[in-house]
Amino acid sequence: MAEDYARTLKRRTLVALIATLISLVLLGAAVFWLWCSLFGPPQFMRKDNPSLTPQSAQAQLDAGATVYWQDTAYEVPPHSGLDQLLHTDQWTSTSAFQAEDADLVIHFGELYELSLWSDGKAAFYDGYSGHSTKSYAYYATSTGVVQDLIASLTALVPA
Repeated sequence: MAEDYARTLKRRTLVALIATLISLVLLGAAVFWLWCSLFGPPQFMRKDNPSLTPQSAQAQLDAGATVYWQDTAYEVPPHSGLDQLLHTDQWTSTSAFQAEDADLVIHFGELYELSLWSDGKAAFYDGYSGHSTKSYAYYATSTGVVQDLIASLTALVPA
């Protein structure tokens, strides 16, 4: 009789353990789904954003933009030739980095900007992207891009 009771108790404990594990897995899946529906999927699960390519930056700058350098705004007219100074053929994708104040910030619209640093870093932001696509892209550029752009900006009249 004691052996039957021990087997029954063991079986009930195993069933309770399996039910608890299944409940935890379902609860975890529900919490992950809720998180994704509110804030979007984690960064590693988001699709690449075609608007954040170096070629897109070049095309946007060719269409005109506002460039901020040393607390001064410069209006870049369309087809000004500054887009060629980005040298986008030399850009390579890199991992995310800590973004301090950029040396040069180029705005294309309200929520779309390219930040450039003199040491050859670039961060591209698309505030128009949805929850399922990446909103940032990071690149390593040639170190002379910022100096070339600044030299050409000084010829423009500030906005």
